[in-house]
Amino acid sequence: MKQIRTGLLLAVACFPTSVALSQTSDTSVMFNKENRHTVMMSVERPEKEAREALRLRLERSGLKERIVNNVAMYKDVVFPEISPEKIDIYTKVDKGPYNSSVVYMAVSRKNRNFTHGSFDSTLTVQVKTFLQSFTGDANRYSDNADISNQMDDITKEEKYYSQLLDEQTDLKKKRQDIDDKLLEIQNNLLLKRELIDKKKLAVQNARTKLSKQ
Repeated sequence: MKQIRTGLLLAVACFPTSVALSQTSDTSVMFNKENRHTVMMSVERPEKEAREALRLRLERSGLKERIVNNVAMYKDVVFPEISPEKIDIYTKVDKGPYNSSVVYMAVSRKNRNFTHGSFDSTLTVQVKTFLQSFTGDANRYSDNADISNQMDDITKEEKYYSQLLDEQTDLKKKRQDIDDKLLEIQNNLLLKRELIDKKKLAVQNARTKLSKQ
């Protein structure tokens, strides 16, 4: 019973931390040299992967980014997930602790008022909802990137394996050629030895015959 109670306490203690990383909050970030009200969210993915996942998510909706000072801008666009009206969207992704990242998003209607809970609560809620749903995109992108990296590793290993097979085949052929050459030399040595012995014997016989005359 004590172990069960301890386990429950640990689960309760860990739960808020995991949830907090997927929650959004309000902050201020410099966009276009102005301090703007912004919605932020931490993502348990590296900065590069989170940035690319966000770009692809918006690109699938037909939005093309323009990068200025590490800020992605989408000017005068319609993005139904946030607003049916034309808006300006600003996004930024910074490196977070422990291989995580922090995603920032600021949105303004055509009157240039950036989202703020006090005067545009609907727009702010939509931005937060979008960012929370983006967590799944970031996870999928990261998982696909991991799979892609593993496939690249497999391709490299297969290429090296193929090179080793070719090298093995080449060395076996060279070894066979060497073995054949060694056998040929050995046969020639035997023949030469036999020929030399015969000639020596002939010379010896000739000398013996000459000495008897």
